[in-house]
Amino acid sequence: MEIKKAIIPAAGKGTRLEPLTLAVPKEMIRVGRKTVLHHVIDNLLAVDIKEVLIVTGWRKGAILDYVGSGERLGIDAYYKVQDEQLGLGHAILMGKNWIGNEDFIVIYGDNYIKPDSIIKQVIDLHKKTKSYATLVLHPVQDPTRFGLVKIDKEGKVIGMIEKPDTKEAENYKTGNEFLSISGIVIFNPKIFEFIEKTKPGKKGEIQLTDSIEMMRNAGYSIYGYIFRGKRFDIGTWESLEEADRLAFQEK
Repeated sequence: MEIKKAIIPAAGKGTRLEPLTLAVPKEMIRVGRKTVLHHVIDNLLAVDIKEVLIVTGWRKGAILDYVGSGERLGIDAYYKVQDEQLGLGHAILMGKNWIGNEDFIVIYGDNYIKPDSIIKQVIDLHKKTKSYATLVLHPVQDPTRFGLVKIDKEGKVIGMIEKPDTKEAENYKTGNEFLSISGIVIFNPKIFEFIEKTKPGKKGEIQLTDSIEMMRNAGYSIYGYIFRGKRFDIGTWESLEEADRLAFQEK
């Protein structure tokens, strides 16, 4: 089983980075010498994934102008437009017909993650466990900002919750850590069935974590891979500054 296709959600407004994101989507912000989106594409090229569906929305023109056909960046780029903010689950569902019957990878467009080799390790785990979803997890300090995932000693997911309050979060600790999905997931296309069944939650959005949890509760195996490298979601000024600093250090 080879992973040949990727979906990059890149439709968020990035309100915490205003006024910068009033002009461009956060995926087009520079980190080091490249845009965040360009770094994400480099992550995929490191494992020879070249068929990429980008789900755009807010200020989509900047992404279309930058990526174009994808040839300049080494990929074949395809696009879907999420006109309304209906959530990450909805963004992934837009790729259902394009994906077909193949397992695929989702990597968030505002994700800065190093080293690139992480993706090969996750693909290997996905193949080994024959999982229906393999989640890259990363320790976080503030559990209320993220979707939390709890795993057992074998790495099998035993619980998930989307952006809990402080009290709820305590029930989703793995050992002494809070683990969050770090913007990379490998899916079996079975996930689309569960996204279609997922009811909108907070702000009327379809939360991807709700769909994954529904699939897990239906008896499908889901595994987590704890990533100990560097990862920033470019959603706050603090994370942007740290990612930018790291990118220049690496060069």
